[in-house]
Amino acid sequence: MATPRRAGRLMVVLSAIVLVGAACTSTQQTSDTTDAPPSGSEISIPNEGGENEGHTPIGFPGMGTGLFAGDNLNSRFPEGDGVQMFLTFPLPETSNTASATLSSDVLKTRGTPFDDLGVLVAERVEYDEFGPHLFALASSGDASPCAIIGGTAVTCDVTGAVQSAADEGASSIQFRLRFERIADNDGQADLAMFYRSDSNTNEPGLFTLVISG
Repeated sequence: MATPRRAGRLMVVLSAIVLVGAACTSTQQTSDTTDAPPSGSEISIPNEGGENEGHTPIGFPGMGTGLFAGDNLNSRFPEGDGVQMFLTFPLPETSNTASATLSSDVLKTRGTPFDDLGVLVAERVEYDEFGPHLFALASSGDASPCAIIGGTAVTCDVTGAVQSAADEGASSIQFRLRFERIADNDGQADLAMFYRSDSNTNEPGLFTLVISG
């Protein structure tokens, strides 16, 4: 099984540190086949996966392909800085969202991120292309706390974010997941990781967005 120390495909613009990462040239995908949920029903939408998702540091430019949040990603990661992940989902055409939940059942942890770094939160962001420049991207709304279920799953109420995107006529929605605290400065990795077999693979369906009409 891959570990976060393999997740070194990270480009970093930092005077004392140079990390090598995979370039990303993909632009945001849209969907014209996702139907709106009828009133009283729901629709499940998997994350897109691929080159428009991944992780970046929080305090400096960089990127990688795995879906990680926490601190001390690997031995070359600066002490006191953290890592955050980005997800993309197509949106159906809908004018009303009764509820929307972002969830994953492939949570794995290293260290004690939920004890040391606080609550994992999801917030809406907007970008055209995933890359190192997103490290300081401003959010488009309030952060939503995520609940941890059985140590292997997370769920986040993102109704407000999805309704806002629908009101704007957006064809997709993007989220950033990060911890309340950037790092705990103990020199040890505390990470929430989302993958099935390869920690560096952000394949479709690791997260699901369920929208009720």
